Amino acid sequence: MRYLVILLAACGVNQTPQPMPVPTLPSCTPNRDGMITADELPIALGAQLDYYASTNVAVALTGKVIDLSAERASDTVVALGPVALGAQWYAAMFPAGQFVVDAGSGLDGIYHQDGQALWLDGTASQAMSPKTLVRYPDPIAVVRFPVVDGAAYSTTAQIPDGVISDLPFIGTDKVDIDVTAVDRLDVPYVEFSPVMRLRTHVVRAPSTGTPTVGKRTTILLFECFGEVARAESKQDEPTADFTTAAYLRRFALGETP
Repeated sequence: MRYLVILLAACGVNQTPQPMPVPTLPSCTPNRDGMITADELPIALGAQLDYYASTNVAVALTGKVIDLSAERASDTVVALGPVALGAQWYAAMFPAGQFVVDAGSGLDGIYHQDGQALWLDGTASQAMSPKTLVRYPDPIAVVRFPVVDGAAYSTTAQIPDGVISDLPFIGTDKVDIDVTAVDRLDVPYVEFSPVMRLRTHVVRAPSTGTPTVGKRTTILLFECFGEVARAESKQDEPTADFTTAAYLRRFALGETP
């Protein structure tokens, strides 16, 4: 069994150096009981999984069976996985942080996990220039445990002293999340059953003026595995169950030894 932490928003290959030696993976066996506990979302620091990634593709993200098994000539393979927080230039600014995952577009997401939730502490640019640094005084619960059908939660996180592409930013991130049980998810060459579907809507708003920017993400989770698939909407998508994914990734069976 292999493991990967779920992300709030991510795409692209993790450029953060991986620790050595090869990590020992935690023991976890799915019991398929219709919920995911904290113990069933283990964090394997230094481990990576490969995913097939596509852009601007049609998706169907509703129903008891979700089929994302279609292969495309344009698919690429990306590798993602959590690494320990410690050597990054921003590490000292996140005292509660435990690990980092590539968040796409040259950004890292900084997280910690306990028995209650997977928490997002903030985001930061992988390079110091141009600099992005967003710290939440109160972290965002991106996954609350146990993950069960019908769960829903909302957080408005303050950004009192942010920097985005070298420019100061003060505002908020509002995050709404709801959970639906799905009987089966099909990805290329493998099926996962059952899975939990998390729909996330993030709206970033400055303290004054405009613009307000929104983004939707649908994530499919499986016990002891974590994220099996992810679909991200275009900016300011109005429909919760969007049918065109600006970015789609699915677990790539057999790509990682």
